[in-house]
Amino acid sequence: MTRLFVLLALTLSLATQPRARAEDQELGHLIPPGYRPAEAKDEVGLWSEFERIEAAINKSALLVRDPALNDYVGEIVCRVAAAYCNDFRVYLIRNPSFNASMTATGMMQIWTGLIIRASSTDEIAAVVAHEIAHYTRLHSLEGFRALKRKMSTGAFFDIGLAALTGVYGLGQTAAAMSYLSFSREQETEADLFGARLLALASYDPHASYRVWEQLIAEEKAAEVQREDPGIFAKTHPEAEDRMRYLKTRVHSRYGPPDAVVSKDQELIDVLNQNYMFLMEDQIDTNRFGRTKQILERHATIGVEPSLVRFFYGEMFRQRNQAGDLDLAMSAYRHSIELGNPPPEAYKNLGYLHLKQGDLDQAKDRFRQYLAAEPNASDRAMIEFYLEE
Repeated sequence: MTRLFVLLALTLSLATQPRARAEDQELGHLIPPGYRPAEAKDEVGLWSEFERIEAAINKSALLVRDPALNDYVGEIVCRVAAAYCNDFRVYLIRNPSFNASMTATGMMQIWTGLIIRASSTDEIAAVVAHEIAHYTRLHSLEGFRALKRKMSTGAFFDIGLAALTGVYGLGQTAAAMSYLSFSREQETEADLFGARLLALASYDPHASYRVWEQLIAEEKAAEVQREDPGIFAKTHPEAEDRMRYLKTRVHSRYGPPDAVVSKDQELIDVLNQNYMFLMEDQIDTNRFGRTKQILERHATIGVEPSLVRFFYGEMFRQRNQAGDLDLAMSAYRHSIELGNPPPEAYKNLGYLHLKQGDLDQAKDRFRQYLAAEPNASDRAMIEFYLEE
């Protein structure tokens, strides 16, 4: 399932080198704010079907409902969207893969994997701007119309819901990938217009290609770890070409980036407050090369060190290769020494001591866990270990 998430997320993003005629084109919105279908019957039908999908997403267990996190994401979208802000409904989907998408009806989905891969709020805004560009340049509508022609209403609903949440069934993959794909020219337009929208919203337009640089670095880290890179292995050179092209265009239009990038405390606070569930989902993908690269980036940008070290411990413990037990124990100890560790650092270190037969150390760590988490849901089990 995880590999499919990554495959589909990259299918949404990857495109080959841009066509020359888009290079000198002055891009702009092709629909006004407040747009609704008036005459095209197929478009009216699309609106109706996506209203059904949106109703289903509103009831989904994958929908992140935390008000503060939704406010953070919603403010980014509104700032980039400007006059189009009221046209969009933003849904934060709990999925550890990198993805965002926009329907022709103004329903935007952002997966939590995007947040953990960002080094700045500007980079989240860059992906949002790219999706808004697809919307106002009518790419989304063209894609939905093409998909609708291929499928019955019921199948369209299933594919639409699957594509937006990442939950796929057999037989849905090919159609969903078709839905996620944009043409080379459309991707180029969205890249260039997205960078322009960033600048207009007073975000850093250089974030538009930095997102690509970090995705490429993550994929290279996965390959080093001999992980299956999915579709990226075949399209990696095109991704690098696209990143370099966008970087050249942004430098040409907006000048070089700032020599020193300031610390983004807003993003760091968001990550610190939500790190446990965000990184637990990433750890559960079992894609350890990518996870290590993400943790290294978090340490660099200033995420709470005790949290980062705890998840190094989680990564090594779950990978469970030769030497990983010692690495996990060292990471948990470091998390504790840094101060303010997650209570689970004591518990998981206790389990590893128990595994080694060091009962006294295990008991000490279990007691520390219960002291740090007096209302722990597994308190009865831990007390059983202490008694035994």
